Amino acid sequence: MTARSGLIERSEELRLLTRLSADPLQGSGSVGLVVGPVASGKSGLLNALCEEASRSGVTALRAVGAQAECRTPLSIVGQLLRQAPLAAERSKQVRLLLAMSERAAAQHPAPTGPGQEPWQLPTDLVQELCAVLFELSTAGPLLICVDDVHHADTLSLQWLLFLIRRLGTAPIAVVLTERTSAQHPHPAFHAELLRQPNCRRILLGPLTHQGVVQLLESRLDAERADELASRFDALTGGNPLLVHALLEDLRTCTRLPSEQRPSRLGAGYAFSQAVVSCLHRSEPSALAVARGIAVFGESCTTHLLGQLLDLSPATVECVIRGLESAGLLEHGQFRHPAVRAAVLHDTDADDLSKLQHRAAHLLYTQGAPERAIAERLLASNEPGEAWSTRVLCDVARQALFDGDADLARRCVEHAHRVCADRRARGEVLILLAGVEWQLQAGNATRHLPQLTAALRAGDLGDRHSVVVVKYLLRHGRITEATAVLDHLLAAPGRPAEGRTTAELQTVKLLLASAYPGALAELPPFGPTNVNADRAPAAVRADPQLQAAAVLDEVLSGCAGENTFLGAEQVLRTIRLSYRSWEQVEFALLALIYGDQLDRAAVCCDQLLSRIGRAAEGWRPPLLALRSQIAFRQGRLVEAERFAKTALEEMPWPGWGVTIGLPMAVLLMAQTAMGKYEDAAELLSRPVPQAIYKSRYGLHYLHARGEYRLATNNPHAALDDFLICGEMMQEWGIDLPTVVAWRAAAARVHLSMNNHQRAKVLIDEQFKRLQPGPSRSRGIALRLGAAVAELRHRPSMLRQAVDELQRCDSPVELALALADLGYAYQNLGDHKRSRTMMNRAWQLAKEHSAEPILRGLSSMFCDVREEVPQTASATVLAGDLSDAERRVASLAALGHTNREIARELFITVSTVEQHLTRVYRKLKVTRRSDLPGELCLVSTGSSASYA
Repeated sequence: MTARSGLIERSEELRLLTRLSADPLQGSGSVGLVVGPVASGKSGLLNALCEEASRSGVTALRAVGAQAECRTPLSIVGQLLRQAPLAAERSKQVRLLLAMSERAAAQHPAPTGPGQEPWQLPTDLVQELCAVLFELSTAGPLLICVDDVHHADTLSLQWLLFLIRRLGTAPIAVVLTERTSAQHPHPAFHAELLRQPNCRRILLGPLTHQGVVQLLESRLDAERADELASRFDALTGGNPLLVHALLEDLRTCTRLPSEQRPSRLGAGYAFSQAVVSCLHRSEPSALAVARGIAVFGESCTTHLLGQLLDLSPATVECVIRGLESAGLLEHGQFRHPAVRAAVLHDTDADDLSKLQHRAAHLLYTQGAPERAIAERLLASNEPGEAWSTRVLCDVARQALFDGDADLARRCVEHAHRVCADRRARGEVLILLAGVEWQLQAGNATRHLPQLTAALRAGDLGDRHSVVVVKYLLRHGRITEATAVLDHLLAAPGRPAEGRTTAELQTVKLLLASAYPGALAELPPFGPTNVNADRAPAAVRADPQLQAAAVLDEVLSGCAGENTFLGAEQVLRTIRLSYRSWEQVEFALLALIYGDQLDRAAVCCDQLLSRIGRAAEGWRPPLLALRSQIAFRQGRLVEAERFAKTALEEMPWPGWGVTIGLPMAVLLMAQTAMGKYEDAAELLSRPVPQAIYKSRYGLHYLHARGEYRLATNNPHAALDDFLICGEMMQEWGIDLPTVVAWRAAAARVHLSMNNHQRAKVLIDEQFKRLQPGPSRSRGIALRLGAAVAELRHRPSMLRQAVDELQRCDSPVELALALADLGYAYQNLGDHKRSRTMMNRAWQLAKEHSAEPILRGLSSMFCDVREEVPQTASATVLAGDLSDAERRVASLAALGHTNREIARELFITVSTVEQHLTRVYRKLKVTRRSDLPGELCLVSTGSSASYA
């Protein structure tokens, strides 16, 4: 057979059937049974046989069984006899005979219960109906073909068996086709048929790979056919109907615009319909089993399918083998995702939803992985139960941990949508807000009305109510937050749960650090110190509370090295999640307010580098903190970039009162860079009124004061600084490392020549400084020099320079160097003055501090000139020992030998010896000839602070 006839790889089967249909010509009856999977080409084989028979002079009668007519009595008999070439009178008799038989059958409905035998047509009627064909065969051989005999009604099967048993030497050939089935719908008929001596069974299989190639070559050019053959074979399993459907989709898609073409092979309409056709033409349970496999996916087992569909495992296995022979399945799974998609698309949405939910419950009872259960729940819209809600929430948390943001959001949104229990729905809403916050912090704002409504309705437990308090605080709704806390604390015996106690204590510390004024409005709760003996061990062990306690130690002025080591440990080991933000914020603020800026920068950068898609909500607040670190380090350009990015990546309403931090840093950076128009535009933007009741308002007031001072509005600036200071004193967080309001106010007084008031503020600032080198101490020393006598200024400024070098604060260092240069100028040391001024210029230029540059230019017109070099950079880098560099750097700054000895903890004699060697190596004769680059060399004691 040629490919054009559609009988590829069916030539041998057609030859056998043609020989069988020739038997009537020899005067003997014969029977053929063609068995094959659904859509394997049985009907095409019958068509070809009928054509061959007609050409040989054989009369061919054909009937087709249909599932819709399997209960219609004598449907096959009627099709055959009504097309028989009979004389008019005999044809009328046959019609009357059929009508009589059908009326008789109608009076005996099909059995409805087990054990009931089907009614049989009376033998005389069967004999008369068969006699019609026997009479017709006397005029010439007959070929009787019945396609899909498995769909025939029982009376037609009774008639066929009667006919076949009496063929004998009658010139009649009977050819039947049926689909492959482990459980035949009419086993008695099938068994009786096969025991007939004149019956020949012919099996059809799927096309081989070469057969697929041949079929493709009949429709495509050879090169294209060879290219697609393997893919077609893998997708269809050699099922001719599916191969033809793929070819049809291929032909159709070439006529479509490129944007409308299917994205992959198998995604076309014809293939999808062919898959559905195969299933509907298969045995009745095949469609249900296919849907079950589509729902279970890789989790599918015959046992689970049987439970899902109320079928025995043996029945399921038989159906699976049939679908595998039809090319739809391979090893119990769909050959291709396109087949699964077609099955799911053909299923009614409500039925599929129920099926998915039932499958999820079966997997849950079997202890299957939660992610597999969640996938089925996500495909269902059935009302949520306690177990399903719990599974979805657990999978959402794990997905966040694994970085699968999309799955996390879908799980928690679905759980909230289908959850029917009010209390559980409120708890899911808490998780939903947390997930939204972690994925994109600003999105969590939209859930705040629902959260507060659930809170008022009593749908949240104590622990979740505390979480809502945190959201309310973040968005400046302090009155509501304190009201909730007051309610939680008022009831007797609450809180009883250890975790809730820890949450409440964390909120207390959050209030103390961010909203200190609100804390006074609440009744006392929890221990005043997290490590107090009366605090339960479960409370003290809570990591969130421990991180809050670290910040509390810094703000209370009792932080030590162990405090900062603890903060670093938190930041380096923490896993990014919506639950751990407070820990990160507390630990970073502890380092920032503890003047541990290098440590804070390293930890913050590490956290930013670990942010994935499932933690994008972390980026804006982390960038805000990173901008604050960069500004305090004097990296103005970086601070501006970090703050701008933070504000761009999260909508302004999403920040709540915390917007005060990035706005303050951006305002400070732009002011320090001389970008006054940009700063003015930023100040014009409204901020939440509640910001002035929070720590974020301190930073905002300070930044606004700096802008006003820089733009010649000292009185307004002083008001901002003093209000800021008053708030800090009231709240008990009056530390220079939080906001150095005294230093800022002192600068205002200095600008107005109020030196006495400035001195009082500076002296008070010194009293509040923590021991050890710090940026705050360097700033205080620089300002202290401004109110000291001229002869004492260089010494104080050299100390300031030394402090700021150790802390790596370039902008403040530039100011100190400029002041030192000005002091030297007033003392007549012009060479050293130029050295300091030029170095200040270089630092200010490097960090875009335009106001400092303008100030230096106005005082010294030659400030940009480089100091003549008396020694090469190579000598500076290589010839001096570390000890000699340290001594030379302090000498270049103007320190006396005794001061150098005291600073480096060495003797004056040792200093003199080092200087002698330095002079010789650098070929200079006195201290004033030392190159200015030596001012940048850190002293020995600074190594610990790098």
